Formats: sequence, structure tokens, C-alpha cells
Amino acid sequence: MSLESDLPDLVKVENVAKGVTCLVYTNRQNPTLTVYGSMQAGMAFEPQGKGGLAELTARLLVRGSPKMGPGRFANILESVGAVASFRNTQDNITFHAKMTSQWTKPVLSAISECLTDPAFRTRDIEKEREQLLTDIRLRDEDTTRRGLRELQEAIYPREHPYHRDRHGTPMTVKDVARNDIKDYFDNTVSRAPVTVAFAGDIGLEEAVKWTAKVFSSKRPETATETNEKRLSSPETPEQGETKTVVMEHKSQSDILMGCLACERIHPDYEPLNLLNVIIGELGFMGRLGLRVRDQEGLAYSATSFLVAGTLGGNWAAISGVNPKNVEKATRLIKEEIQRAYIEPVSEEELEAAKQNQVGSALMELESTEGVARVSHNLTYYGLGLDYFSKRRSFFDKIGPGTLLNVAKKYLEPSRLSTVVVGPKIKG
Repeated sequence: MSLESDLPDLVKVENVAKGVTCLVYTNRQNPTLTVYGSMQAGMAFEPQGKGGLAELTARLLVRGSPKMGPGRFANILESVGAVASFRNTQDNITFHAKMTSQWTKPVLSAISECLTDPAFRTRDIEKEREQLLTDIRLRDEDTTRRGLRELQEAIYPREHPYHRDRHGTPMTVKDVARNDIKDYFDNTVSRAPVTVAFAGDIGLEEAVKWTAKVFSSKRPETATETNEKRLSSPETPEQGETKTVVMEHKSQSDILMGCLACERIHPDYEPLNLLNVIIGELGFMGRLGLRVRDQEGLAYSATSFLVAGTLGGNWAAISGVNPKNVEKATRLIKEEIQRAYIEPVSEEELEAAKQNQVGSALMELESTEGVARVSHNLTYYGLGLDYFSKRRSFFDKIGPGTLLNVAKKYLEPSRLSTVVVGPKIKG
């Protein structure tokens, strides 16, 4: 598949109903089918004070309908070697399924029941609630996951949806009632904008028919307008926060630094992403890995990442170190961020980062699963299926000065928040 030219021709787009988009890539030579879809009803759209509601709702979808219990649903999948999952993210509740094409009808029929008539049995709710509470406890005992949670709270303003954790808190999860879940599904999930991508051995007519049957009936004419009203990026704080979370029983410390970034559709995203590749990904963990891990030998790992959604984004650097090396490793990470802030990257680094991103996209499109996910994401964010072709031209216009400008816009050292999680070093 030619990334630049073929994707818009190979993937057919159908607007099934207001707020419901279906994408289909038909490949009769591949005897498998991948489905990747989203409903814009993730954590960001929960009611205030109901943390964990979207997470519980998503987890309960896999437990079937009144006519098809969780055991029956699992048996349908396992008996034909298919897989299906539902997941809550910042913006969406997503679903993903993969099957051999000869079993398309029974597998899609079972998934349809989960998405249109979930049972929300009391016993299933209590099982998923207990599992979610256990996951929260495990998260809070893990230095990396706890650090990411604390950094997210430090970066995003309290009123912003991304300030919250998608798992909720023990208190909010315990307070979620069946009526809350049912109401959220009926009035938010079932009425949210939907994007569904099919890739593999399926025709356009069959895919569109399934999408219309599952998603068209409850979507109001104002579905997309309702959610668009909530799309607003947070303002960058003037001063970052510093947090220390002490876990005496741990043998490793995690250092995290981060700041607000931009939403996925912002023009700054691509140059900022290239800068992130250089700082924390290129080669073996980028400049951070080279300096903190390889040259100084202070860290088990040192990398960075950029997260961009519909309501905003954030950038973060993270390193796992021996507790006695926290102070020095923190200083070195700050120095590398400062370096990106004050001096242009080299032409060689920038070209390598561009090739890295072009190659990564090409590799993802080698599988039907990748085609489904990529076509979904390009359409969901409104980037267009010809985005990669346009990006090649956009890359040509990005120079070291462009990256320096976005660094000065987003990586202002005084605005970086820092979180250290691990044992206290005894003096």
C-alpha cells in the first residue's frame, strides 16, 4: 500500500447517519477482518463527581446482553478464535474486534448485542467494581503509574476533564449505582458521535448495514454539535508544580516532568511531535536516553512522550532511577529540556525524526488492524485520509527553527511540573 496516494482510494467513507461515520477497506485476499470503532463518551464526558462511570460502563459491555451472558459471549469468540474488547479512554469508549472472515456474522452479531442492549446485571457491576478498585490500588502502588496520575493532576487545571483519572477514585467508584451506568449509556454513550472502521474481507454494503443497525437509531440530529461545545484547550499555567510522593517500600524512584501541549488537530502538533521524537524516542530513548542512561549510567530508562486528544494534550519526560540518583538525574533531564528550549536541533536529528515518523506510519499500514486504526484516527480527528500525503509536504517546511519555536512555546522550564515517586533518601 502506498501511504501517500492509495489510502483515500482504498478506504470508502460513508456517513451512515448524523454523527455516525463508517470506513471500509476491502481486501478479499486477506481472510480476516478487523473492526475498530469509537463512541465519543469517554472519561471527559462523565458528569462531575462521577469518576469511574465511563470506565465501569466500558468494562461492563463485555459482559453481554440479557439474552447473552458473559460466558456465552466469551464462548462465541473463543470457539472461532476471535477477539473483542471495549476500552474507556480520555475522549472515547472504543471497541476493537478481530476475526477470520468466515465467522464475521456471528461475531459481529454478538458485538452488536453488547453495544445496543448491555445487561448491566447487578452481580456483574459488583464484580467489575471490585476489579476496578483493585486496579486503582495497584496503580497507586506502582511508582510509574502513580507518577503519571500525579503529573496529570499537576498539569491540567482542576476544572479540565483531563485533570481527572479515567479510573476514578475509590470513593467515586463505590458511589456509582446501576442507575448511573444505565443513564450514562442511554443518554451519553448511545447518543455520542461514532466512527467505525472495517479492514479486511468485508464489503461496503455489509459494513454499512451493520453500522446503521447498531448506531443509527439513538443518535439525535444534534449529536456532533452537543459534544463539540466541550472542545476547549486549557491555558498553560504561569508556574509548574513540584510534588514528591514517598513510597518507603520501593527500591526504584520515578522522575516525571511535564507540561500542557496542544490538541491533535493543532498546527503545532507535528513539529512538537518531531521534537519529542528527538528528545525521548529516536535511537534508544533519544537525547534523554543517551545522556541520562547511556552516558551517565543513572537511569534504568529515560524517555518522553506526547499525548494529544480532542480537548488538549500534554508532553512528559519520565525516568526510572536508583533513589540515590534522583537529584542528579533530575538535573540532567532539566538540562536536556533546557537545551531543546534554547538551541535548534541539528539537521541530521530532524531528518532522522521525520524518517522515523514516515516509516512508523508505513509499517502500521502493513496489517488490516493497522489500516482500521489509522483510517479511524485520521477520520475521527478530521485530518482526512490523504493526511500522510499532506504531511510529507508539511514536513518539507519544518526546519530546526520551527522546532525551536514550539519548544519556546511549550517547554518553558518554569512552567514544567515535576513529580518524584519513590522512597525517601535518608540523609
